Amino acid sequence: MKPWGVVLFVGAAIILLAVLGRGLGLRWDPLNLEARRLDAARQEVKTASAEAAARTFEVEGAAAQARRVEHHHQQQVALTRATAAAEVEARNAHDAERPLDPDRVARLRDHDRELCRLAPTVCHPAPTDPAAGSGDSLSAGPPD
Repeated sequence: MKPWGVVLFVGAAIILLAVLGRGLGLRWDPLNLEARRLDAARQEVKTASAEAAARTFEVEGAAAQARRVEHHHQQQVALTRATAAAEVEARNAHDAERPLDPDRVARLRDHDRELCRLAPTVCHPAPTDPAAGSGDSLSAGPPD
């Protein structure tokens, strides 16, 4: 055999062994690149899982907030309707034009102030309607 034939034979044998070794699952990874890729892939999976959980919580929170806003809106609509009905009833009452007794006005004002002291967040000055009559209407606001 000639020298270049031996080199060719040895090269073919090395290539054949490498192909057969890879087929059998043998790997030569002196820089541990495969483990690094595996760690990176696992970290990406963890990150994606955490982000998916965060998006789930965000969606659930947004849905709960939308339900609360809708509930509040329904309460506000019901309160507006009840207030309008009570106002119409009060304006159409048989004694709507008679002034209140000063003692009763004082009791109502004291009661109003006590309610505002107990729950100051719900007490704010109510705008008076100048077309409704005199400007001495009682408001739900805190005392001046």
